[in-house]
Amino acid sequence: MTEEKKNVESGLMHKLVEITQAVERIPKNGHNKHQNYDYALESDIKDVVRKEMANRNLMMIPNELSRTMTQIPTKNGSQQLVTLEIEFTVNDADSGEAFKMVGYGDGQDSGDKAVYKAKTGALKYALTSLFMIPTGDDPEKPLQPPKVIDKEQLQAIEEIIDQVANLSNANSVNVLGTLKTEIKLEKELKDMNESEFGIALQKLQSWKKQYLQRQQQEKQNQDSNRQQQNYQQQNPTNQNIPWGQRQ
Repeated sequence: MTEEKKNVESGLMHKLVEITQAVERIPKNGHNKHQNYDYALESDIKDVVRKEMANRNLMMIPNELSRTMTQIPTKNGSQQLVTLEIEFTVNDADSGEAFKMVGYGDGQDSGDKAVYKAKTGALKYALTSLFMIPTGDDPEKPLQPPKVIDKEQLQAIEEIIDQVANLSNANSVNVLGTLKTEIKLEKELKDMNESEFGIALQKLQSWKKQYLQRQQQEKQNQDSNRQQQNYQQQNPTNQNIPWGQRQ
């Protein structure tokens, strides 16, 4: 075997392919009682992948790129909806190579639990996407339709639409129309599924952030102009001072 062949077989991409081949279907051991559906646990996925990566001297390092937080009213008060964008870097200790990818996660709960759930979801998204991990039971069974958002999620989206409308001096109908066009949504908000909800929320949070930054910049400019005017009033130019005028 040539040196070039050895390098190819020990490279990062070759190791990722090996892991993809090694990881088989992971059962859905988790169950959501609230919405009555089964799902693959992040811990099950991580345990399988971690062993395969460690055997090949690979390590994954997370780096949070963005975080949005939204208060959602509930029957018992309110909860936080956290959306995270995390960059994961897979490092090969043998070759020194690195591979980067981005994972997205949403978490809704009270306190720090929402952040933890979002981080868990982002890691699960990254691992299942990178290694194309199949989850669930028999792949020949028909897929279940995605879950539609609940009333609390719908209310959260509508509230952010109103906030964006107020910040942009527009009306909510126009904001909604632009949102649907941007994310290519061809249904009513109440009929959105969980995935579409996450995409819509990220888009609205991005708009809200932009308008808030614009307002802050405008306020800073106004404060600066006001300070300059006050300074000029308190410190008139030389032409108003007798001894400063040309004799």
